[in-house]
Amino acid sequence: MFAITKDDLEAHTLWLTSDGEQGTKLDKTGLNLANTDLSGTNLAKAHFVGTNLSNANLAGCDLSGMDCSGATFTGANLADANLTGADLGGVTFDRVNLRGANLTGADMSGATLIDAKLDKANFTGVDLIAANLTGTTREGTCFEGTILSDTQGLS
Repeated sequence: MFAITKDDLEAHTLWLTSDGEQGTKLDKTGLNLANTDLSGTNLAKAHFVGTNLSNANLAGCDLSGMDCSGATFTGANLADANLTGADLGGVTFDRVNLRGANLTGADMSGATLIDAKLDKANFTGVDLIAANLTGTTREGTCFEGTILSDTQGLS
């Protein structure tokens, strides 16, 4: 099992605040970060392609512009997270808590969100082509401008 260290987060923060001139962009591609508590951290623009984040606590995180394509978040807590513009294509979000999350403009094509909690989440302009939302709760969820071609589980 791998971890994200305080040094990793500090280097990423420096990279973000210096527009890439200093520090190091966080890249945890393909790692197993299941059960990790990263709540409230700034992971904007990081790379987590194919990473296992099952049962991770990412509540309140800034994940905007992040590339998580093909990642697994089964059972993760992403309540109130900022996922604007994130690449979430093919991601497994089964049984996740996305309550109050902002996913504006994210690419979630081919993602599975089976039995996920989407209440009060913002899906404005999200690409949900061929996504599976079977069994989701969606009370107060905004789907304005969302692309829903071949999306399952909305009836």
